[in-house]
Amino acid sequence: MADAKLTYTIQKRRQKMHIKVYAILILIVVASVGFYSYQKWQEYNLARAAVNINQDLTTVLRNEVSDEKSFYDANKEDFEKLDKEVEEKLAYIFPSDDDYTDLTRQLDSFEVELSKRNSPFEISSIDYQTITENEYYKILPLRMNIRSSSENFTKFLHMIETSGSLDERTRLMDISSIRLNFESTEETARPEIINFTVQINAYFQK
Repeated sequence: MADAKLTYTIQKRRQKMHIKVYAILILIVVASVGFYSYQKWQEYNLARAAVNINQDLTTVLRNEVSDEKSFYDANKEDFEKLDKEVEEKLAYIFPSDDDYTDLTRQLDSFEVELSKRNSPFEISSIDYQTITENEYYKILPLRMNIRSSSENFTKFLHMIETSGSLDERTRLMDISSIRLNFESTEETARPEIINFTVQINAYFQK
């Protein structure tokens, strides 16, 4: 009788222990599921927020594209006209070949523009030399002998310095070397005269 009672007590304790273990396991599973669900919910909220932001950004960009297109369509003719003008000027200041004939005309126009009775500018010779090549362009070297007043000498240097400008429409050039000689004169009213030899590089497309 005593053994049966002891066995019943042991079984009852085991049942209580099993129930506690099951309860703990259930709590662990519920906590794990809850934590996992919370994490997924957070990820979902973040993803939904990102989608909303992307949708807003897409709307903004779509509106900007629409505005830009409307602006372009409204000013298309002006843009095409400006593009054509730039292409024409670029072909003039940075031609596709050496175009030394037009370059000679341009240098002659310098002479006509600068030369005055009391302020001379006289190009006595133009010597075109062998063309050289760079990686991206070609160079037409030339040497000129010029007799000029100091004022026109400064103007000439400025013309070369500003060459290549789209506004000036002057062939792109630069000076690689220059040698000066000064004429002596007793006429104080007459400007100082400079004889100089200048080596110039004129650039064109490769």
